Amino acid sequence: MIRILLIATGIGLAVAVGALPVLWVRGLPRKLYDGMLGAAAGLMLSAATLGLLDHATEIAPGPAGIPSLVFGFLAGIGILIVLERFLPHRHAKGHRDHIEEGHGHGVEAAPAKRHGMLMAGAMTLHRIPEGIAIGAGFASGAESLGVLLAVAIGFQNLCEGAVTAAPLGRAGVGRGKALAIVAGTGLVVPVAAAGGALAGRASEGALPFLLSLAAGALVYLTSTEIIPESHSHGNESAASIGIVAGFVATIVVRSLVGH
Repeated sequence: MIRILLIATGIGLAVAVGALPVLWVRGLPRKLYDGMLGAAAGLMLSAATLGLLDHATEIAPGPAGIPSLVFGFLAGIGILIVLERFLPHRHAKGHRDHIEEGHGHGVEAAPAKRHGMLMAGAMTLHRIPEGIAIGAGFASGAESLGVLLAVAIGFQNLCEGAVTAAPLGRAGVGRGKALAIVAGTGLVVPVAAAGGALAGRASEGALPFLLSLAAGALVYLTSTEIIPESHSHGNESAASIGIVAGFVATIVVRSLVGH
């Protein structure tokens, strides 16, 4: 469990690493960022389908396990819908300002700060299914699945760290404080990972359901947040190439780790 928590903590804090270029280095091209976001979407989708769902169907008890797989997948989507409905946040696709515009140019501080805090709320929501996926992945006994998820979610968190930090920087929030806020959103990952690992280890029969639940949540998150954000600035081609690259990277990782 300690190993899972350490890995999950590192993955969660990747959001802080992703925030550094925005807070300390001006001029991050939006096209490059959208391409990276597309790659993150490809990694997340492929990790959910080629990783989580693939392993869930392998360990499910034949046709009798189909209801558990389907219900788990739908439950993962339902949980995110409920969380998004009742917890204050702002969708990533609502962030229309270019990252390379810098800090404080033509943006009122108060609205920008509120926007940044709502974005932080959204990123915190995202960390919950990611943590569950990591915990369940390592608890399944398939080491390669855990590695695949760690790579996919870690890269995704790097990208989301930038989109969370950008409005805080424009609102005049100090670099140290902004970095602390962004890093705080990542601390949800080890907590959720612990829950996912404990649930998976408590009942081996629950693993197919748990893996499907995590897959459903990641697919929903990617399709409603990450892909729309990557396509909302006129860089659809770069984002689409990134999605393809994400799938290719997953194929390579799966081959290297023997999944």
